[in-house]
Amino acid sequence: MADNLAPITLTRKVEDIHSGGFSMEEEKALGFKDGELFKIPQALPELITLHKKYFCRNMELYKEKILQNNPEYVEIQKDVYYHTSTIVSEQIAYDASKGVIVIEKGAKIMPFSYLVGPLRIDEGATVNPHSYISNSYIGKHSKVGGEVGGSTMEAYSNKSHYGGIFDSYIGSWVNLGGGTSNSNLKNTYGPVKMAGIETNELFLGAIISDHVKTAINTSIYTGKIIGIGAHIYGTVTEDVPSFTNYINKDKMTTIPFDVILKTAARMWGRRHETEFPEEDKKVLSYAYTETESERKERGVKEGKLTF
Repeated sequence: MADNLAPITLTRKVEDIHSGGFSMEEEKALGFKDGELFKIPQALPELITLHKKYFCRNMELYKEKILQNNPEYVEIQKDVYYHTSTIVSEQIAYDASKGVIVIEKGAKIMPFSYLVGPLRIDEGATVNPHSYISNSYIGKHSKVGGEVGGSTMEAYSNKSHYGGIFDSYIGSWVNLGGGTSNSNLKNTYGPVKMAGIETNELFLGAIISDHVKTAINTSIYTGKIIGIGAHIYGTVTEDVPSFTNYINKDKMTTIPFDVILKTAARMWGRRHETEFPEEDKKVLSYAYTETESERKERGVKEGKLTF
């Protein structure tokens, strides 16, 4: 099953994936039964489609078991809950008519944002001013701005600026440059195919793996998969292999492994005072080796990236 979720599962365990707004580990820690909140994705598109199917229901279950009558949370209006340690501006508009909104421990919501449920802003996350965030899970210590809808963003990722991310799954340690946006709807209004799978979904965005970085104004076509650690420039019209500099299908070069490690360590250092963990280096090394054949098959070249 883990192979069906590659490249995501090359750098994270299945139990660490958020599906329907919660991970398997969280489900256990919160005292829910196995499978009550977390549904194991069986294929890459289910990283997105299971969120659509179960997130609203899961937030209701979370409210009933955890949020209600809990002194650590305050219900500021119907179905809008804050942890008592959050920092939230008064100039925020909420719409919980379609699902529960919860702002978790230590999260920060900046002024003039519009939050639409179901929505879970996890511990230590930041929502920047003038943001529109709806029907999404925003992971721990992540930063979001602009528009995010129908999506899952794992911990320690950044989408701080304008641009829209829709019906997508975003891993950890991702940085989306200002103006980065993805399509979730084909011009033909036809069903979206992802990873060779006919999903029968009208709205389906992108899967962006751990450690991906995008340049300003990057555009990502409908249903595309971006592999681990890829650096993206311009318009993504096809799936991108892991650890690849991508300008277009005819301009793809392998990112040297030492550059991958240096980039990961620098981003880690902006959030932690400790050194980049040896275990994380081993995970990236394993993923780099495992994806080498894919880069060769796709014609990714060695050498310096040129524009």
